[in-house]
Amino acid sequence: MTVNSRVYVYRQNNSGGYIIKPAKFIIVEAENEPAALDKAKEAGLYLDGVSLGVDCSCCGDRWSNFTYEFNTLLEAKSYCYEQNGNRDANPYVVTT
Repeated sequence: MTVNSRVYVYRQNNSGGYIIKPAKFIIVEAENEPAALDKAKEAGLYLDGVSLGVDCSCCGDRWSNFTYEFNTLLEAKSYCYEQNGNRDANPYVVTT
């Protein structure tokens, strides 16, 4: 992790009743939020799924550009664990 980087978490909405790859949570280390979003998109996150016809219109978009920001990877993983009902969330960590 570089001095100025932060850790960002994107959470997948259960659109259509199921979770798709790469995982329910995508964790990205980046210098800023726009750079994190670009990296998350490379990992499989997409925006506007309902309008594209790939997500359930009653459940809403699977992904959004809303992110949670943390200082460390451990904090981000702990957040995922807690949000997953204190069960292993197996977040997808972008390493590039």
